[in-house]
Amino acid sequence: MLRVYGVPNSQPVRAVVWTCLMKDLPFEFVMTSQNKDAKTPAFLAEVNPRGTIPAIDDDGFVLWESHAILIYLCEKHGWEDLWPGDLEARARVNQYLHFHHRNTREIVIQWSRTLWPSVFGVENPDAGWIKRNTFPGMENNAQVVSQALQIIDDMLSRSPYLAGDHPTIADICAYEELGQNQPKYANCTSYDSYTGIARWLTDMEALPAHKPAHAIWELIGDVNTVSGGMATIAAANKQAAKEIRAAISGVPV
Repeated sequence: MLRVYGVPNSQPVRAVVWTCLMKDLPFEFVMTSQNKDAKTPAFLAEVNPRGTIPAIDDDGFVLWESHAILIYLCEKHGWEDLWPGDLEARARVNQYLHFHHRNTREIVIQWSRTLWPSVFGVENPDAGWIKRNTFPGMENNAQVVSQALQIIDDMLSRSPYLAGDHPTIADICAYEELGQNQPKYANCTSYDSYTGIARWLTDMEALPAHKPAHAIWELIGDVNTVSGGMATIAAANKQAAKEIRAAISGVPV
């Protein structure tokens, strides 16, 4: 059986988990923290030498990097709705996936810079603290995020989804970054001026298995008001993992 390593709090992990749940693919979810479990000698040697999550073990075939994992699963299981067979349609999905790495992914900084100081009780952390304790991001992060959001909004003004008229893995990856930051969840990014993104967020939330894949969002809540330190985040991850596993148990084998 497919094994997925990660924690619900990770955006790339959720992209893989949601896709599997959406497609009723049975899998085992193995709780693997980024800063501890993924750095053990065994994990580094046998799963991912980078020490990051997600990673998968598909009956002995081990793979890391979320986009590579998603493409592999789509090709293995013939999910052409998420990874089109048509050359040009697939190229549009691939275009976004390459763009995602250092553009959309940068929006995680707005979440990290709010959540982690709250968790660790650090007021007004300097750039050095952010770099040591969170996803550091690019030096011109604010500019990159602003440009990325505008590009995505423009794309969504021309079509319902990022690569055409139906959702693909491009949308799933993007949603994990943008969706969590909404005022009703983490409350660290406003999309009021991006009408295309706002409409798309609502459409994405209506897709299958959204709730169990994203239980962590409500469990953590507004990142401006988190208290209790890492124990709060750990407890939220454990409960969210239970909800993921409950959803997996309902997948036909």
